[in-house]
Amino acid sequence: MTDTTVKMADILTSLIRVSEKAAHLARTVRSEHALFELLVEEKTGTAKNKRFQQDFKTLADVLIQEMIKHDLGKQFPSIIDHIHGEEDNTFTNQLGETVTVQVQPSLQQTADLLCTVLDGNQHAATLLAQAVHWEVAMERDERLTAAASDISVESLGIWIDPIDSTAEYIRGAEDEKATDGVFHRGLQCCTVLIGAFDRESGLPVMGVINQPFAHKDQETLRWKSRHLWGLCYNGYSCHSLMDAMATEQSHQSEANRVPSVVLSESESDDMKSLLSRAGHRLCYANGAGYKMLCVIDRLVDAYVLTKSSTYKWDTCGPHAILRALGGGMVDLDATIKLFTGKQEPGEVDLKQLQIRYNQPDSGSTTWGNMGGLLAYWSPECALNVPRAFCSLE
Repeated sequence: MTDTTVKMADILTSLIRVSEKAAHLARTVRSEHALFELLVEEKTGTAKNKRFQQDFKTLADVLIQEMIKHDLGKQFPSIIDHIHGEEDNTFTNQLGETVTVQVQPSLQQTADLLCTVLDGNQHAATLLAQAVHWEVAMERDERLTAAASDISVESLGIWIDPIDSTAEYIRGAEDEKATDGVFHRGLQCCTVLIGAFDRESGLPVMGVINQPFAHKDQETLRWKSRHLWGLCYNGYSCHSLMDAMATEQSHQSEANRVPSVVLSESESDDMKSLLSRAGHRLCYANGAGYKMLCVIDRLVDAYVLTKSSTYKWDTCGPHAILRALGGGMVDLDATIKLFTGKQEPGEVDLKQLQIRYNQPDSGSTTWGNMGGLLAYWSPECALNVPRAFCSLE
């Protein structure tokens, strides 16, 4: 059977399934502290993100990425060469041996390969291999049944961020408290991000965000995950927040609502002051994926980032969900430049400024979002941000 044309729901269901599998693997790696310490390797050279003082590559990162590639490629062979991720799938053990980490045909073969990475630790290798080959049991999501239109698999590309906010994943803080629903730091800030984009237009069409550590069961003391999804393709959109939005309190006055943005604490004091003076409530959180999730959950109106410290693998999945909600994600610098001099906010066409995923940004040799970004759940919310920047002109 050819996979050239399939139902959109079939691909999105597969993305959800591998995100749940990824979340399970991430929890497995964190289940024993001694084991987790063994699996951490510091990133160096070109793989190091200049934004962070410490930036780690974990075997969990690599395993999740390769598992997603393997599972999606097995189901949809024609997409295998168009699945891209953050991580290099090479790993170096204590003997200096470089091993290419890939999912093998059998659990035992995967365990044998991982045993080489883990310097002969067969027990740890077997635990990880079991998680990689774990079969996910998923309940049918009736909200997906409406996505019955066909789509060409060969027209799609995939971006994967296996574990976003690796620093919080490694730190492992479990007792952080949220402020107005937003976690500043902690395991809740860790996300698995998977997005599908149209290879011709570059626009994101399907996305999944999974929080492996969304909440802890107080009886079993085990973490449980939460996933959100969205689809926006050829004028059709649906998403997993439809029920929540339908029951949202409609009596809240938009006129009296204070606009809010989520930022990284590393943003400049000048930028923070500018947004605050323009009337925005400022929230701070770690993890680009989590900050975008805060926008999707409408805990804030927008996520503002002035730096070029996010990449296509960070933003593709969340961007697709935001598009399904009627929002989007744009290049911040380009938006501010276009906004300057416009007489009316309606003159700014945010649709033309959406971040694209099929080629690097102009003048860049990496897959970074070079102009910063502005993520929003409604165009009205989005335009408050460039208006604040331009107020000083």
